[in-house]
Amino acid sequence: MYVSTKFLSVEELALTRLLFENSLLFAAFAHLGTPLIADKFFANFRDDDSGHNGILPLLLGLPFVGGLLFTILYLLCSGWIQEYYSENSPLLIKYHILVIPLTIFWLYLAVLESYCRNNSRIAVPNFIREVFLRLANIMVILMFGFGWVSFQVMLWMLIASYGLALISLIVYIHRLGKWYWFKPNPEILTRPLFRSMLAYGSFSILGGIGVNLMLFIDRSMLAGERGLIQTGIFIIAAYIAGVIEIPKKAISQISIPLLSTSLGKEDYEFVRQINVKSALNQLIAGGLFFLLIWSSIDDIFLLIPKGETYREGKLVVLFLALVKVFDTGTGLNTEIILYSRFYKYATYLILGSAVLGFLLNVLFIPMYGFIGAALATMITTFLYSMSRLFLVWRKFGVQPFSQGTVKVVLVLAVLYLCTFLEPAYTISKLSAMIAIVLRSAFLCVAFAILILKLDVSPEIRALFETAKKRLPYVNGK
Repeated sequence: MYVSTKFLSVEELALTRLLFENSLLFAAFAHLGTPLIADKFFANFRDDDSGHNGILPLLLGLPFVGGLLFTILYLLCSGWIQEYYSENSPLLIKYHILVIPLTIFWLYLAVLESYCRNNSRIAVPNFIREVFLRLANIMVILMFGFGWVSFQVMLWMLIASYGLALISLIVYIHRLGKWYWFKPNPEILTRPLFRSMLAYGSFSILGGIGVNLMLFIDRSMLAGERGLIQTGIFIIAAYIAGVIEIPKKAISQISIPLLSTSLGKEDYEFVRQINVKSALNQLIAGGLFFLLIWSSIDDIFLLIPKGETYREGKLVVLFLALVKVFDTGTGLNTEIILYSRFYKYATYLILGSAVLGFLLNVLFIPMYGFIGAALATMITTFLYSMSRLFLVWRKFGVQPFSQGTVKVVLVLAVLYLCTFLEPAYTISKLSAMIAIVLRSAFLCVAFAILILKLDVSPEIRALFETAKKRLPYVNGK
């Protein structure tokens, strides 16, 4: 948020993010549904003594075919891509081909992350994705900002960092002793099972493409219709709002294997318990993040380099943040549908939402620019969340809300109203930093006290009690 906006122009920032986000979109097609295949069918192969019956070579082979098909299709469509962006985003044309290696790296990262996840190892893969790659990006951008490398070299170094992340993940799996090169066991990988895996993966491709269209089509359309400056403003605003989803991603990563096993056994009571607990704790974390962000949004933009430009996206932050809080509070509906026998419904809902999002962007972007893109994304995400909520309730009798949900919403509302009581202060970068620290400290402490006093979450209460036992001075000792 600071380094990128400091050393990259708005257009350069938009370009780097579009390359990354478009690679995510294309990887959803190129991996041929392999990560989802691993999550759903890994239990059939699980056996360390036999090298998981040779599932790893299968998981590596399918993306190779998909990556080859993607490369061919992308090269064939290169002329159309250049024509679409030529008028408003000519800088993107010069570098759009870099999407190919980035997509290849990204699809294999997704596949190996799923393999680690099903081996109950998520900490290191998450560190590589969320910490290592971010630090690598910061260092490369700093090198460009200090004039040590050109912009083109910087882009290649960014892509190389994803290659290094992939190599690191491979080394980690080797160190775990889980890199098995055994051939698939024909007694396990029967023809009917293989056909089921391919059918599931093929159908899931559509869902993966739909999800990424929902997430990223607005940026690409903004670049084509309004140019890279508006795209850059929208992207920074979306990234600020995106912080709210971090807890949800972590909780869903942990819950997927449990959900997949429980759904396979049709243990819907356990599914309900996981969903309610996940929804509540996601809402607590996501709601707190929203409270901290929106209460300090003006100060945040003041501290961001080129903040006078990025401040124009303030409403984008609000629209996207609100719908993300709602989405986090609805629990694990996507995962429940995706890993059940009703997985095809997930694809139908996603594709319908992707089409709706595309049409709303076509309607709103020409009229309202990046505000229109935010409105389109907000409406699409809300309707998509509601449709998943309704489907899970109808098919499984499971819904995510509880009394704790109402308590959390009331706590957030009361604390936000408290922010209007703060005294006025002279606006400067120093005062903004001090205000953010003091305001955030007050909100965090008050939020924690209220959540504990109201006994909203048993999990958070258990964490607090454990912390008390590990810190003797809390008990006056």
